[in-house]
Amino acid sequence: MLKSDVIVVCWSSKYLLEMIYECGGPSVRTAINNQIEKKLKNPLTTVKSDGDIKSKRIYFIHWQPESQIDLVKKSLENLISICMERADNDNYKSIAYPAIGCGDYNYPIDIIAQTMVNKVHQEQILHKMSVSFIIQSTKKDIFYHFDKQINLFNQSTSTDSLSKIIQNGLMQIEKGDITKQK
Repeated sequence: MLKSDVIVVCWSSKYLLEMIYECGGPSVRTAINNQIEKKLKNPLTTVKSDGDIKSKRIYFIHWQPESQIDLVKKSLENLISICMERADNDNYKSIAYPAIGCGDYNYPIDIIAQTMVNKVHQEQILHKMSVSFIIQSTKKDIFYHFDKQINLFNQSTSTDSLSKIIQNGLMQIEKGDITKQK
């Protein structure tokens, strides 16, 4: 698994927050705790990575689940735009996203995958950046839908990883743990 400069974590993802606390060690835990009060004021909060987390930064983003799928799509598109613009402004060249909304919220996985992959493709035209979607190894259905969407841009497939060079960057999907990139 390739190391990304930035990993994106939603404040609302209990699973990922626990993983970040566990893998990031005391300095990341302290930095996160110092940012919790600011999370509602700022859509994006950054923390320097440490511990077993191999990225340079962690972008914590405030994402609120919505009841209507059109609002979910718009909020995901906005989230991706904010994160990629910030990463580009911070001179990072790669960013990794989890499958936002595919866990406890039970949104249609195909719509989430389509929305995220298409928005990343649009943003890569503006920002020269490699993008990874890191999907938990046990979530084969989620991997399948992201794989299917990326394959619309790329005709070759792989069972554990797929990538496509898109104008200014690389878009890929991998099975794995976002906190354990090499």
